[in-house]
Amino acid sequence: MKIGFLMKQMDKITAIRIPSLPERFKGGRIERWKDYWLGVARDYKEASLDIVTSSREQPIRATLVGTTLVFTGICVKMNPNERDYRSNFMNNGLDLLQVSDTIRNSGSASLFNYLSKAYNENLIRRMNFGIFSIMWVDDFSPELGLYAAQCEYMKPGWLDMRYRLVDVGFLGRWWISEKKMAEFDVNENEWNDNGSAANPQQQLKPMW
Repeated sequence: MKIGFLMKQMDKITAIRIPSLPERFKGGRIERWKDYWLGVARDYKEASLDIVTSSREQPIRATLVGTTLVFTGICVKMNPNERDYRSNFMNNGLDLLQVSDTIRNSGSASLFNYLSKAYNENLIRRMNFGIFSIMWVDDFSPELGLYAAQCEYMKPGWLDMRYRLVDVGFLGRWWISEKKMAEFDVNENEWNDNGSAANPQQQLKPMW
């Protein structure tokens, strides 16, 4: 029903008669400009009709293609940038500051300390893939005047990224940081494998 209505509307639009140009404008730039845009409109009409016809003949395929396009658009829209990552980094730091060293998760603290040093040396880089982003650590700051920092042939390659990758941004979330901070207030070194306290004299002291 909707497809038929759409086709009727397109026929109405393309059926509109374009008034002819006066004789003095024929054969000139204005007529060529008019013919160009009429050709563009005709091409768009034919492409749209082909899409509508294909959707009628293969509805399942059309649904899958449409869903994929919509999901891709959402991924592009929600692709986090470098500012989002720095904001996430600062929020993680605030969370870690609220717990003492004795109960702070060592993995969360190690990642935060590593990123702090990288930020201080201006080594954090973002690589944008459209639907997702990765954050990685470079060797040198771009302001550094050393030959190794400026030479294109000495910059990290794709095979090195697996060792430099610090986070992956997708659908508005930074997945590695989120996983590391899931239990930032749980120190795994405080407990044995069987669940007992590693240092009961210090950990299980009475509060009063």
